[in-house]
Amino acid sequence: MITTTQAREYLDEVLGVGVPAFLLAAAVERVESAEPAMFAAGYSEATMTLIQSMAVAIICSGGAPRRLTSQHAPSGAARTFSYSKGDLTALRRTLAALDTAGTVTALVGPDPAGATLFMVAC
Repeated sequence: MITTTQAREYLDEVLGVGVPAFLLAAAVERVESAEPAMFAAGYSEATMTLIQSMAVAIICSGGAPRRLTSQHAPSGAARTFSYSKGDLTALRRTLAALDTAGTVTALVGPDPAGATLFMVAC
């Protein structure tokens, strides 16, 4: 299982998302519950690490948080943020391709950006 330190590094380096420690710990614990299913599916350690990292990122990034895109300092302090532009959808697609047994599908839920068709027949 990945550690909270590894998960934080993934969030910071790959997505540029900062998450409170308590939320990150809860997400890591939640994803850890799927590890027996990953072993049963015959996933390699490397595949499990990737799946766990992506699942934690999706759980922590619910609600499309802002992402730090740049920082400046010696006190002309500035931070620039951007908001989701389909990157979580791309992350979900990559996760689905890796997790062919669907071991974390219930944890990460459906993609809210996915198209929904609602019809009412009268």
